[in-house]
Amino acid sequence: MYDFIAEKAIDFTSPEVLAGYLATGIIAVVGLLITVFVYKKILYKPLRKVINERQQEVDHSITGYDERERELSERESLMEEREREQQQLLADQRAEAMAQVEEERKRILSEAEVKASARLDDADRAIEEMRAREEERVYRKAVELAITTISRLEDRTVAPEEAKVLDDSVRATANLPKEVGLES
Repeated sequence: MYDFIAEKAIDFTSPEVLAGYLATGIIAVVGLLITVFVYKKILYKPLRKVINERQQEVDHSITGYDERERELSERESLMEEREREQQQLLADQRAEAMAQVEEERKRILSEAEVKASARLDDADRAIEEMRAREEERVYRKAVELAITTISRLEDRTVAPEEAKVLDDSVRATANLPKEVGLES
């Protein structure tokens, strides 16, 4: 059995076998170089061109995206600024409206106070007039009662001159103003 392996080993190293291996290797290398050349000319350059075009499209899209994003951020900042301005304007208008309302409220209150004061003054005058009339009525009633009492006690009628003297003396005692005499 070892003889067979040794015999085959000799065949492997023979010049004809080695030349066959060398020729096969050279053909394989030449085929590989031709394949690489063909792929480079036919497949690689167009593929590289397509890849470059797509890369340019992607770069262009990214640039456009960046520009749109920048424009969007500018618009957002502009919108935020406008919103702040509108809020400030609204706050100013609200403050102005509140000031006008407060001013109107003060005006209405002052008018109401003036009207209330005028009504109170009118009521005070009316009360004073009513008090004065009532005092006068009570005074006259008292004088009439005094005259009636004197007339009954003395069994005579009191003359108008005596009634006037009695009226004046009672007024002086009561510190009442002189007014029209008693009606007889």
